[in-house]
Amino acid sequence: MKKTKMSLKILLPFLLLIINFAFGQNTEAKKILLDKTLKKDSVSAEFTELYHLTNTIHPGQLMFCTKNEFDKTYLTLKNSIKTDLSVVEYYKLTATLMAKIKDGHTAVDRSQISALLKERLVFPFSIYKIKNHFYLDKTTAENKNYSGLRILKINGSDIHFIANQIQKYIHLEGKNETGLNTRFRNFPFYYFIFNPTEKFEIEYLDENKHQHKTILKGISFETHTKNLTEKVEPLTTEFKSKDIAVLKFQSFENGYNETDRKIAEKQLDVFFAQLDSLKTKNLILDLRDNGGGSAEIANYLFSYLTNKPYFYFDYIGAKYNSVKAWKHYAQYPDNIEEINLNETKSKNGLNCYTETDATDYWWFEQQQGKSNYYKGKISVLINGGCFSTTGHLLSLMRAYRIGKCYGEYSQGSNYSNSGGQAFVLPYSKTLVWIPTFQYKMRTPNFVYDPKGIKPDVEIQMQPKDLKTQFDRPMDFLIKQIATNK
Repeated sequence: MKKTKMSLKILLPFLLLIINFAFGQNTEAKKILLDKTLKKDSVSAEFTELYHLTNTIHPGQLMFCTKNEFDKTYLTLKNSIKTDLSVVEYYKLTATLMAKIKDGHTAVDRSQISALLKERLVFPFSIYKIKNHFYLDKTTAENKNYSGLRILKINGSDIHFIANQIQKYIHLEGKNETGLNTRFRNFPFYYFIFNPTEKFEIEYLDENKHQHKTILKGISFETHTKNLTEKVEPLTTEFKSKDIAVLKFQSFENGYNETDRKIAEKQLDVFFAQLDSLKTKNLILDLRDNGGGSAEIANYLFSYLTNKPYFYFDYIGAKYNSVKAWKHYAQYPDNIEEINLNETKSKNGLNCYTETDATDYWWFEQQQGKSNYYKGKISVLINGGCFSTTGHLLSLMRAYRIGKCYGEYSQGSNYSNSGGQAFVLPYSKTLVWIPTFQYKMRTPNFVYDPKGIKPDVEIQMQPKDLKTQFDRPMDFLIKQIATNK
């Protein structure tokens, strides 16, 4: 396929680059984190650079935050810089400014602080929000008996107050709320930012709603990180029975290089051939916690769900006219190219590539469903972890009325702001992820909701599920399919 001058080298989901730091002693790490090592004037000047950089390049900056609101937040934070700052204090400022935009791809990189926290004792639980209450979630085996219990206070502070403070630093898309539980998996990190202590007295309710108070032992941040790490394949398939098959996509990242993409496409080819051969009546597409990835893989999957022609992107748009004044901030400046204004159209205040002829990229060309597309009933499991490219896929399914969604609101929708670029702030060397492009799906029949994509049937986890690891949404679907035979 002949390509235009628009190369757009990177189409990435939300991604935080891991940076390795080596510190021999926990005390040294604590000193770097909490001592006021960043000079007031230098930090203030750099914070202004971050403000101007964001104003210049972020394509979705004003979708959920007015310019006046953003400016007011910036000035309030800047005026609060009255002394030298610690690394943690500066993170609070930058993260608060970026979170104000309400874009899930816009964030301050946490890896420097996470590396310094490695050996430090942190709060030993993730938390999970259910119907405006908070519950203890993922932890170590020795604390498992507390999982699923409702937490009221930590070190004397009400959990709702703590959560409200923490949310100032958390990047979520638009008015979405379900994605908060995805972020709260890393609650020990955020609680440290809120209160850098190693002592944890909690008040909680037991199963009989009796109130108790206890002191928890902290766990190392490294242990917490390992607790969250699950080795899962991006794509798995299972036949529950002749009439029920499950296709689980944990991630679409297996399409970023050609080798992995070909493997994934082959897996899909084999799976859908089996569905066709067995005349399997029900397909459960499990997209929960799929944070996005390659558009190629999402598109390939969609081609097995429809027999109608369709288009993928409506446009790919940039806010800026030229990269010359700010390109040097980029971590990888060679991946940022000039916008060819002769090839763009103005849409939504952006310079947009929209070509749909045969000389451009596939995502602007007409796509066609597979001849052996799936003809049975499609049920889709979604939650707040569905984001970026996954939101794109869900919006296509909604636009073409394919499948029925179960679970919780997705965080992603029919657009995303991304581009896979991190920018290095010159003084502190903080990495900040600021989108350079907006990707909008060509979904004319899609009805947008700022909370995300609403499921047709809402199914929320229950507190006891956190302890037993009971998969309530999947169980509901299996039983419903069996009932409707």
